Amino acid sequence: MRIETDGRPATAAELFSTYGHFTALQVRGGGVQGLANHLERLDAAHRELFRRPLPGERVRELVRHALDGTADASVRVTLRDADRVTVSVADPRRPPAAPQRLRSVPYLRPFPHLKHLGGFAQLEWARRVRLDGYDDALLTAPDGALAESSTANIGFLQDDGTVVWPDAPQLHGTAMRLVEATTPSSRQVVRSADVAAFAGAFLVNSIGVVAVASVDDVPLPDPGHLLAGVVERLAAVPWEPA
Repeated sequence: MRIETDGRPATAAELFSTYGHFTALQVRGGGVQGLANHLERLDAAHRELFRRPLPGERVRELVRHALDGTADASVRVTLRDADRVTVSVADPRRPPAAPQRLRSVPYLRPFPHLKHLGGFAQLEWARRVRLDGYDDALLTAPDGALAESSTANIGFLQDDGTVVWPDAPQLHGTAMRLVEATTPSSRQVVRSADVAAFAGAFLVNSIGVVAVASVDDVPLPDPGHLLAGVVERLAAVPWEPA
């Protein structure tokens, strides 16, 4: 992994704080899908946390510098204070191959509209459910409304191929926004008792799309061609140069 702050090797002190916000993106062939979404999210969070804008061109310049010609990578852009931009470059990541078994847990991320640092609780819930044989945690509100997984948005498929997103506190993910732009979508409150009525479900984030096999002990249908259509339309979104 290579980590730079403002275009130079990062120091340990610059990586210490758990306050701040970030975005994680996948680079393929030097391009990023939904790059504008990532830049908009960084700017909005920066204005909220640090009361100043974060110019997108500065972020792109620093990402290009950190990539140093690397065509395929996982990149994270992190802001721990108002001024310094940290960019990490690691090996590219791909979504799991197998449909995911989710277990609902009684937790919602604080300030869920922000992709912020310090996500111990969601990662701990994910670790605990994996010990019980599940693949990921499904964060759930006190009233039972399903929200998001530990690291991804969840979408439920209807018979006509449209997507229902849970109407609950969650991150409006950059990849979720791309699906919304390419597949008819709506929002509604979804609880565990509602899951069996859907034609399938999937998780989506910047890494990609993966089907959901079950929620708790409720199996979901194989989304088959319905999910294939979502993936095909998503794949057609251009990869913008970083």
